[in-house]
Amino acid sequence: MPRDYKSRANTQAKRRRQVSGWVWFILGMLVGLFFSALAWIKLLPADAKSSAAAGAGKTAPTTQREKTVGGEVTPKPRFDFYTILPEMEVVVPEPEVVPRALNRQKSVEEGAAEADRYMLQMGSFRQYADADRLKASLALVGIQAEIQRVKIDNGETFHRVRAGPYSPEKVKLLSARLKENRINSLMIKLK
Repeated sequence: MPRDYKSRANTQAKRRRQVSGWVWFILGMLVGLFFSALAWIKLLPADAKSSAAAGAGKTAPTTQREKTVGGEVTPKPRFDFYTILPEMEVVVPEPEVVPRALNRQKSVEEGAAEADRYMLQMGSFRQYADADRLKASLALVGIQAEIQRVKIDNGETFHRVRAGPYSPEKVKLLSARLKENRINSLMIKLK
């Protein structure tokens, strides 16, 4: 009687090809851990990378002002506005408030000076939305402001938030109200 050897060969081949489920599970975990480690290294902050590099035997930057980028040492950027801004600061003296009785006694020349009017500038922004936000917060304080669009010499556009014109007494009252609400203001004398 003839035998059928075909079925026996298939079962032995299947046993050789089958891999245990545990092997696939462990292999998947290792691959996942590898990609997680890569992502973690990529998302580390720069200062943690430099300390990790120092722990791995690489040399860390010698000063805090230097950073390593691709193995090259680059200096930390310098910001000149710390020196430029104090030079550009304009200090406007606060006007003296004179009692009304003395105002009547002024000469005609001093009477012309009494007609001085002042504007309050609360901010200047590049974005209109920022200026509008400040204008809204001023309205909540009770100050009606307007936004002026101004182009400066180099072609940039700024949006100034201003209120006024006011008399010196009114400017002093409004300045005090702005200080109470932690809003900075600049007093500008009109010509």
